[in-house]
Amino acid sequence: MSRASQSNWGSRGYRQTATKRPWRQQKSIQQSPSPPMGEVLATIHQKDLQDSGFDSKDTASITESQYLSSYNLLNRKDNSILVPGEPPVWTPLSTPTQLQNDSGEYFRDQNAARFPKFPIQPMVQAVLAENPDFRFQDIDIIACGSTLGNLLRFVRRQNHSFRMLVEAIGNAVFFIRRENSPTEKIPNVYGYGHAFPEAYTTWSVTVKSSESHQRIMKYDFAGLKCLVRFQADGYLPELVAKGKEKHHNGGLKHDKDLSEDDLILSIKETTLSNISAEAMSETGQPLKMSEAGNHIPQSAIFDLKTRSIRKKNEEDTIGEELARLWIAQIPNFLLAYHTAGVFSDIQIRDVREDIEKWEKKQQPALMQFAYLLNMIVTFVRSSELGRLEITRKEGSSVLELRAQCQDARRALPPSYLDQILDEAHGDSSGNSDTANEGGILLTWDDDEDEEQDYTACSASTCGYCGHCKHKH
Repeated sequence: MSRASQSNWGSRGYRQTATKRPWRQQKSIQQSPSPPMGEVLATIHQKDLQDSGFDSKDTASITESQYLSSYNLLNRKDNSILVPGEPPVWTPLSTPTQLQNDSGEYFRDQNAARFPKFPIQPMVQAVLAENPDFRFQDIDIIACGSTLGNLLRFVRRQNHSFRMLVEAIGNAVFFIRRENSPTEKIPNVYGYGHAFPEAYTTWSVTVKSSESHQRIMKYDFAGLKCLVRFQADGYLPELVAKGKEKHHNGGLKHDKDLSEDDLILSIKETTLSNISAEAMSETGQPLKMSEAGNHIPQSAIFDLKTRSIRKKNEEDTIGEELARLWIAQIPNFLLAYHTAGVFSDIQIRDVREDIEKWEKKQQPALMQFAYLLNMIVTFVRSSELGRLEITRKEGSSVLELRAQCQDARRALPPSYLDQILDEAHGDSSGNSDTANEGGILLTWDDDEDEEQDYTACSASTCGYCGHCKHKH
């Protein structure tokens, strides 16, 4: 479940039932027009991914998974975040109470709504705040659960339209979600996906006025080093025992550095202190950052979904969510069934074994997913400008790699580039040793030849074949 911000920036607040809120008639959401698209530079067909080039002994799996940093978005208009922040804690009602249906307006992308010009800026700032010496040039992909999820849906032949911006800054390739507008709202909101967490979870006093908790995971996937941001719905307090706080001076001590017992019993408290960031938002105001909250171990994080009790035996809700849980490395899933808004059947499940089995079963698709990511990373690194847009139409079996239009936002403010590029010594086209090398099959868009022309491209040869419109 992804809780998007209310458009009036109103607080999600502490635990409350919907009976305390006045009923509001559902508003009609007017969708923004789609931004213009640039020319098609290349296309990738689903059938092109079948010959991934991976050895049969290879595995496309996530390894070295590590919780790196986190932050909270606030219910304010002053571009504020809290680092490391803290997710809301699971605080179930002692007696089930009938909740009202969702009736507010909610942003599709909370980061873009608050930071419209540089929506990935808070993620980078949070990483640098807690890891000042972090080497972004050691990372291949910096993305969010939405962008990676959309590309995985394409590989798995699931119908879903999307657009995203891709930009190489040195070795690091940023994948940035793109809606029609940064403040695009979710249409036809119904059910209890927002009312339920409002009633059953609570923000701690240290992160009061928070709207969402964003977490950054670092892991390897099939040779690609990834940073992935996702939104956490909450955490289970029984997996974070009080009185067992872990303090570590001189740097963060994350999940992979702790013993198995520490993973369950650890919580790292952070002292409140104001710190500032120099980078400017679109409005000209600095990104304001305060150090507040607690480091909650990834082992305690949960994702939640609500469903009508009528669908309990009709849908495999957990099975449908495993791909998303895999991308975000979320180990716990909370599934709440209701009867007319009364939640009397709430299931909390450790899904780590489910995710592991899913990963093994999905190896053919994940091999193709790894191949697709390598194709995109190699293409954008070798392109003249280091930027492109990826689009997919509803039901299409083709990804279109397009030139970015002038209105497309950049990944980061100029003031960040020195920090991102310091290890690259200003080389904006550096190639990663971790990305698979060799030929890559792309379908070039060529008005003079209606037949598909499969050209073996690599970071060193792309653009010289004569078929690619994006010539150097």
